[in-house]
Amino acid sequence: MIRVDRVSKRYGTVRAVDELSFTVEPGETFAIIGPNGAGKSTTLKMLLGLVRPDAGSIAVGPAGLPPTDPRARHALGYVPQRVTFTPGRTVGEVLGFFAALRGLPASAATRALERVGLASHVARRASELSGGWTQRLSLGQALLGDPDVLVLDEPTASLDPEATWEFRTLVEQLRREGRTVLLCSHLLGEVERVADRVLILVDGRRAALERLDALRTHQLRATRLVIGLPGMVDTARIVLTARGFAPRAEGADALSVEAKNGDAPAALDALRDAGVPVLSFEVQRPTLEDVFLDVVRGRVPPVTTEARP
Repeated sequence: MIRVDRVSKRYGTVRAVDELSFTVEPGETFAIIGPNGAGKSTTLKMLLGLVRPDAGSIAVGPAGLPPTDPRARHALGYVPQRVTFTPGRTVGEVLGFFAALRGLPASAATRALERVGLASHVARRASELSGGWTQRLSLGQALLGDPDVLVLDEPTASLDPEATWEFRTLVEQLRREGRTVLLCSHLLGEVERVADRVLILVDGRRAALERLDALRTHQLRATRLVIGLPGMVDTARIVLTARGFAPRAEGADALSVEAKNGDAPAALDALRDAGVPVLSFEVQRPTLEDVFLDVVRGRVPPVTTEARP
């Protein structure tokens, strides 16, 4: 649905995006994450045809058209981070206006309102909607014309927890229906919940690209076991080392060992067999945020699971 091939973009002396390549496959939810200044916004603007790349190419939709082609824009639905609608217009009038702008019948607006749960608010002024309902209206606008790709730019950044959950539920339903979704978000828990693949940008370059199932395998392999051992750290270290573990100190009364591939119980069994009392133990598995920080800080990135075009 989207193919980005060695795209670069400069603003004066600043290279915002540097030879970036990735693809978004039909029916998948693809997330772009990265620290501030990583090039996320510039990448989205190029995908939407709002900014032209200095080098490389972008193809959008089933026909593989450049984003600046008006036909390609019909293949994209866009939900920005913040949106305001014309004061005084009702919910129905707002979507009716956008439908007419796209050359669509009024019935398209009606279907979109039903799709996002706003049919009962059709006569309400759009300016009076809460943040969550405003984002629903923005999503309804994006779904007009049944676009091939839905682009979401920090869609829940300004929402309260309840509105975030409601909006996320809508997106998950679209995902289950096979809609192609490109999501840009700094809420890594949200990304981990809905995305099929995650692209991490650092300084305008692709630092890592990984499937979520591969990420979960990576997380399992990086699992640690932290064991509380009051007054028995030295003895426990000897026992665990003899069993092939490499224990590390975690304060004065605890050790940690790698517990990859589910071998955490073996470490606890070794201590029990040696008569070493265990006060507490905790299995720690890295989150997407941990992996993200490792990549951003220049540590070894997760395995990239897509070849560069």
